[in-house]
Amino acid sequence: MLFLAVASYIGVYLYNALSNTYVTTTAVRYAIEDTFPAQGYIVRTETVLTDVGAAILPVVGEGEKVASGQAIAVEYLNRSALEAASEIRELKFRIAQLESPGNNEETAGFESVIALSTAVRHGDLSRLGELSLNVETFIFSGGSMTVGELPYLRARLESLERETAGMRTIHAPASGTFSHVIDGFEHVGPRSLAALTPADLDELFRTPAGTHGVGKLVTEFNWYYAAVMDSQEASRLSVGRQYPVQFYGSYHAEADMTIESVGRREDGMCVVVFSSDRSIHDVAQLRGARADVVIGVVSGIRVPKEAIHLDDDGATFVYLQTGVRAERVDVEILLDAGDGFIVRDGAETGTPLRTDSTIIVKANNLYDGKIVA
Repeated sequence: MLFLAVASYIGVYLYNALSNTYVTTTAVRYAIEDTFPAQGYIVRTETVLTDVGAAILPVVGEGEKVASGQAIAVEYLNRSALEAASEIRELKFRIAQLESPGNNEETAGFESVIALSTAVRHGDLSRLGELSLNVETFIFSGGSMTVGELPYLRARLESLERETAGMRTIHAPASGTFSHVIDGFEHVGPRSLAALTPADLDELFRTPAGTHGVGKLVTEFNWYYAAVMDSQEASRLSVGRQYPVQFYGSYHAEADMTIESVGRREDGMCVVVFSSDRSIHDVAQLRGARADVVIGVVSGIRVPKEAIHLDDDGATFVYLQTGVRAERVDVEILLDAGDGFIVRDGAETGTPLRTDSTIIVKANNLYDGKIVA
């Protein structure tokens, strides 16, 4: 009989222990960027350099600033002139390598491969030719250059540079930023972006023009980002105000951009036009782009979603463990942060919810004033 009583007691104790779920967490202060996505196109004021001969090689790098009348490319009218130009380029590189301080053939091969890999990964085309030649010299040619070759290399270079037959220099028609990349949408300028709907923007960039040339000049510092986004989110933006725009994908950077216009709504979406006068050389070859627009930074107390309660009047609240009792505290939700909410700090609202408060996440039959510990 005594055994049955003890067994019953233990059974009831275990049932109560297992069924009485009580989970708490410590309140921490949390800050998160309030962002929403955008997808669209980069627009610039561009002029295509349409001179096309037998072979044209640019003599300025990607994203390089050029002055009006500056030499930007050389046209080679025959094969011998092109071969001479290729040799001139290689000779200049070899001479620069031999003249550089600390030239170390043992490590140059490895470093050349790393440099080329880094440039390709980041989409940096400005030194691609030089880096490729670097790899060819140190890896495929065995890095067999010696300082004793310098007099011969210099003499050969001078001889070739004196021979200009079959070559014609192409000069920049205006000042600007040079890019090798032509995508057929250079005719789309800032004036094309007025009062666009998402369908208009899509149509504008649907079919590229069949333009060919040695490259293009971006002739103004201002560039634009015409982006499609949710119209409700776009309504939070103010024309004339500046916002951080975080680009990602092939171009990964943040730019502070000014809102030029917010277009009319179409199927819940609209076109927002941003502008910037900084870093045009970084976006000279970029067209399609995805980004996050940063509205601001939200900071407060992070609360697990399981800890949020809703009463019959629609008020949101949490329970804190204050001493040995549960205390109801109303909260104001600022932002959905995935598996939790950011709520306003009690220091701002006059409630006990502060950093290091004990938030009750789960408990059975919880109510204000219940003894929980």
